[in-house]
Amino acid sequence: MPRLRLLILSSFVAGLVILPGDLTAAERPNILVIYADDLGYGDVQCNNPDRGKIPTPHIDRLAAEGMRFTDAHSSSGVCSPSRYTLLTGRYHWRTRLEKGIVGLWEPPLIERERLTIGGLAKAHGYRTATIGKWHLGWDWPIAPADKSLLATVGSKKQRPVPHDVTDAHRAAWQRIFSKPIAGGPTTRGFDSYFGTDVPNWPPFCFIENDRTLGIPTTLLGADDFKDNRASKQGPALQDWKLENVLPALRDRAVSFIETSATEKVPFLLYLPLTSPHTPLAVNKAWRGASGLESAYADLVMETDAVVGDVLATLKRAGIADTTLVVFTSDNGFAPYVGAKELEARGHFPSGPLLSLIHI
Repeated sequence: MPRLRLLILSSFVAGLVILPGDLTAAERPNILVIYADDLGYGDVQCNNPDRGKIPTPHIDRLAAEGMRFTDAHSSSGVCSPSRYTLLTGRYHWRTRLEKGIVGLWEPPLIERERLTIGGLAKAHGYRTATIGKWHLGWDWPIAPADKSLLATVGSKKQRPVPHDVTDAHRAAWQRIFSKPIAGGPTTRGFDSYFGTDVPNWPPFCFIENDRTLGIPTTLLGADDFKDNRASKQGPALQDWKLENVLPALRDRAVSFIETSATEKVPFLLYLPLTSPHTPLAVNKAWRGASGLESAYADLVMETDAVVGDVLATLKRAGIADTTLVVFTSDNGFAPYVGAKELEARGHFPSGPLLSLIHI
């Protein structure tokens, strides 16, 4: 790597990189932050060689070739607070949230004037992008009269299905999702965004920059709420497939890296993956791959493969040696996706830290 003076200010698990202003674009390292979702400490084989049964060769290789940080502590082990802290460098309890997560259709957690790693990198001449799960709130263009038409429709005892959607719902969704959505990543220091806000919540569609890609007109089918897949019903595209989300994020990340490398533009890519958090929507090639009879374990393997594809892109583009890669998870394993079953089969998602069966 070229001679650089880097000051890395560690904030939870990622850093802000401050560079001297006299460096050329070619001398500035690219920065890639890969953020897994609900990945257990012990799900990564190199962290848990004795009690881990899930192969993670690509993450293991990254660990072997780099520096590992194994002693980290957080006062809130859930999605939104850790994302806020990583992006801003501030304690999460300094926000309005204080505990829990940003809820469905709630406003931004990061104040508009707050500096983020995206804004900091952008000020130093970087191309910045977020690709993946945001879960930090948006200023959704929802009129008071339309709010009730976003709520779960149907009875409380039976989850609604597509035929419960009325013309009034579709008209409200057309009004909402045909407008720009303010308060997202492109207003918080990033040049571009592609992803799903929360993959197991509505709206079930991709968002690019400040627009949904398509107007939701239906609801997910009943099968999408079985076996730890989606958890909240709401507006969805007609052809939405939960399994398509992770490959789409991989493809966008690969394209972003290739384009930036070709154009010789230094970049900061924040890649918050949607996995192995629910929905446990495993693609066919990975179903049963773990041998643990666990969709979660299979999804960990698929996630590792995505990491491998992204790292391979850096090498193929000739920028692997000039890219700072940070890999981490927003928090640990979520016991509700099958802790007892995994531990019974000899895999301990929290590794040497504790058994989850008694939590």
